[in-house]
Amino acid sequence: MLRDLYHGSEFIIERPVFLKGNKHNDYGLGFYCCTNRELAKEWAARRTGSGYVNQYSIRDDRLKILDLTKEPYNNVLYWVSLLMHNRELSTDLINNYPRELKYLEDNYLIDVNQYDVIIGYRADDSYFHFPVAFIRSEITLESLNTIFQAGDLGKQYVLISERAFSLIKFVDYYEVNNESKEDYYKRKKSADKVFADLLENDRYKKGTRLRDLVMNDE
Repeated sequence: MLRDLYHGSEFIIERPVFLKGNKHNDYGLGFYCCTNRELAKEWAARRTGSGYVNQYSIRDDRLKILDLTKEPYNNVLYWVSLLMHNRELSTDLINNYPRELKYLEDNYLIDVNQYDVIIGYRADDSYFHFPVAFIRSEITLESLNTIFQAGDLGKQYVLISERAFSLIKFVDYYEVNNESKEDYYKRKKSADKVFADLLENDRYKKGTRLRDLVMNDE
């Protein structure tokens, strides 16, 4: 099917470049888009209050897609495993939670090299707090799953193969203003509050924590 995609940036990008970018993004090296134009506007304006939403189209029925929002990979642990594999992790996580990280890698890490596109939830600095707290067993799997399924994080559509890059077509661009920056920080403030409330509510809550999964696996 023909799909519209949006990429928020400080620049107009008519031709996305394969293998260019930050390898430590959520799903590794790729071109990160979304199907929601409003989210793209927020991302474009988040730093300076100005920027561009680049609009593209792509025929994704010609591509092999890993969709983390649909079966069989809609288990939140697949998402967390990819984040932990690609993101730059703190020394605290690496040194103090090696068994938890290894458990996720051994049981849930997906080889994405066989795919052209990844569809999954975003985990910018606001939302990355949630999976990190799960690694530390500060929040339960049930709570993390609720956040994941609610869709508050927004979906990302990430091109990762040379074939995908060859099929994406530039359509147009739109300028954004400071209003979109304000929307971004409203969303961030909301995410921070949800996270703080979740930590407080989960402190003595029954449920499955990652340490329980690790111990059952040993």
